[in-house]
Amino acid sequence: MNESKQLEFMDILGIMSFVLGLMNLQENLTQGDKQELIQELGKKTDSVLREIHQHLEFQDQKIDKILELLEGKYDNT
Repeated sequence: MNESKQLEFMDILGIMSFVLGLMNLQENLTQGDKQELIQELGKKTDSVLREIHQHLEFQDQKIDKILELLEGKYDNT
């Protein structure tokens, strides 16, 4: 009877170990998914920031031209 109880206890430990292993695997997959999302978000953020920077540079060029025209107009009067 003692051996039977030991087997039952060992079986329970084995099942618990298996379940914990599955839970750990699920957590690892979730962390991997999170890492991929973070990387993708970082790439998209960089792309958007580059576009904004290019647009602002273009706007700066327009403002510089306008200032040159205004300075030229007021210098001639």
